[in-house]
Amino acid sequence: MDGFEDDVRAGLPPKQPSDAAKDAKAHRSWISRVGTWGSDLVNAVGDGLNYLAGYDELEVTEGGEEAHAGEHTEVDAVDDRKAMWGQLKDMLGSDIMSMFSLPTFLMEPVSTLQKMAEIMQYQRLLEEANEEEDADVRLAKVTAFAVAVYSTMERAKKPFNPILGETFELKMNDGSTYLAEQVSHHPPIGAGHVKTKSFTYDITSAVTTKFMGNWVDVFPVGRTRITLHKTGETFNIVPPSSRVNNLIIGRIWIDTFGEMKVINLTSGAVAELDFKACGIMSFARYVCSGVIKRPDGTTALNVFGHWNRDLSYTRAGEDEDEDEKVQLWQVDEWPVPANKYGFPTYTIKMNEMASAPDYGLLASDSRLRPDRVALDEGDSSATSLKTQLEEKQRAERRTRKEKGEVWTPRWFKKAEHADLHELEKDVGTDVWEFNDDYDSKKPEGVPTKFSPWQYPELN
Repeated sequence: MDGFEDDVRAGLPPKQPSDAAKDAKAHRSWISRVGTWGSDLVNAVGDGLNYLAGYDELEVTEGGEEAHAGEHTEVDAVDDRKAMWGQLKDMLGSDIMSMFSLPTFLMEPVSTLQKMAEIMQYQRLLEEANEEEDADVRLAKVTAFAVAVYSTMERAKKPFNPILGETFELKMNDGSTYLAEQVSHHPPIGAGHVKTKSFTYDITSAVTTKFMGNWVDVFPVGRTRITLHKTGETFNIVPPSSRVNNLIIGRIWIDTFGEMKVINLTSGAVAELDFKACGIMSFARYVCSGVIKRPDGTTALNVFGHWNRDLSYTRAGEDEDEDEKVQLWQVDEWPVPANKYGFPTYTIKMNEMASAPDYGLLASDSRLRPDRVALDEGDSSATSLKTQLEEKQRAERRTRKEKGEVWTPRWFKKAEHADLHELEKDVGTDVWEFNDDYDSKKPEGVPTKFSPWQYPELN
């Protein structure tokens, strides 16, 4: 291959991603899949590189027998990957996350703000934790909530990058409203908040990447806070990292690996889970295991399972067998037949107006994006509509500069005192907090036009 393979193989990743895992420790904090998105953000990189190479039909898969029915398969094209390498070889070590604008046929009809909200599919785990009297099990249930979102993160296509000021509102089980807003465009940062009868959830979500030749490492950054109302305990989540493997040579696949920590910031108890790196012949694929430690450092529970389908625990000293284990979480049934984008039922419903608050919807809501709606309906105008939105966003940026004005989020503010745990000292981004204005300015009715704009009069 005229030295092509040799160039890339010189930078092939190690069998065990220990170096990336060590590097990530300084960065890691929670993302709502991410999500964070998490792995979908990883997929976004892969899709962007595919498009850059001119290989418009390339799709990726998680792989393995346990992949969900809605996933895609990869078509291998050596020449196109060779061309990709020619354009990317000078970007080694760079963060490439924001370098690409993709056509909509490489995308799925949800925004990154919606991806952030997918963690609420398993909000019942926090409701259960709020009522749990056993402190050890309570932490285990919050941990299961943190793990469960990864079951949605095997999809191959990229969500829409939110327009600055775009929002997403989601009706919760008790009628409360989850609200997210895009608070920064460069770098892309989303903030989210909800206060239910059982818990309060706050997140600042961003991501950084590192292109390493035949793979890309993805590090979630930001901060999460979960407060259970019955006990008053507050928790944070420090997630694992992800890697897109075989971008240039081989079959593209995604792995999530490293340590996840869920810390009870009130008591000092901690959950420590190891997401196993995939080995030869897919050994340990999806496996995660760890312990629940009490404030004094003693092990209370052993936690184990698979991040894409289940999590259980046993008491310390008990065997991990069917008689002793207690299930914390099991993935919800997937729709049959599978959604064309591989969406779980929860995500399908998030795109529907029935999932919006009963009182109405902000005009900036992701559901109203014309490009997202067009893609969801199979309309070929989706790409041109996306381009129009991006052009208007650039026009707004120029207008702000000309006027000497700044853009300010409507629903969130920069935290003056971020209250960071020692593992969050380098969160990689500003921390944003809910400003409490939403309740007094709730929308009424459903707008007919998407409008997140600071200057709506601009064409």
